[in-house]
Amino acid sequence: MAKPKEKEVGPKPATAPPAAPVPRPKKVAAPLVAPKPVVPQAPVGPRDIGIDVPRPAQPCADQHCPFHGKLNVRGQALDAVIVSTRMQLTVVVERLYSRYIRKYERYESRTRRLLAHAPPCLALQPGHRVTLMECRPLSKTVSFVVIHNRGVRA
Repeated sequence: MAKPKEKEVGPKPATAPPAAPVPRPKKVAAPLVAPKPVVPQAPVGPRDIGIDVPRPAQPCADQHCPFHGKLNVRGQALDAVIVSTRMQLTVVVERLYSRYIRKYERYESRTRRLLAHAPPCLALQPGHRVTLMECRPLSKTVSFVVIHNRGVRA
């Protein structure tokens, strides 16, 4: 049986230290489109929401204000009276309407309470008559926003 060769143990041959890596130049991508010139814009007032109501005189920073924010209104416009303003940026309004009862050939009056978003620029108080407009759902129960404050109920 043949013996395997033993490795020679001895001084290692001298090798040069590894060279430092050469840094690559960074590639700078040229812009594909020329930058647009900045045009100074005049201060923008309340925007037109497409409904024939007066725009509020006071400014506000509410993002859910149809006049100063980005909230779009759609659908029904309702008239109501504010009952409570105890919540932050939300009011409770009450609508009074008539329903015809065919059996008795009479009308009955009914009320319905709704929650509506109240932009701070309208300065709403209990007893004010207001116009509401439907909007996207702002919370679980709020799908209307007040767009016009018509003053105190007479």
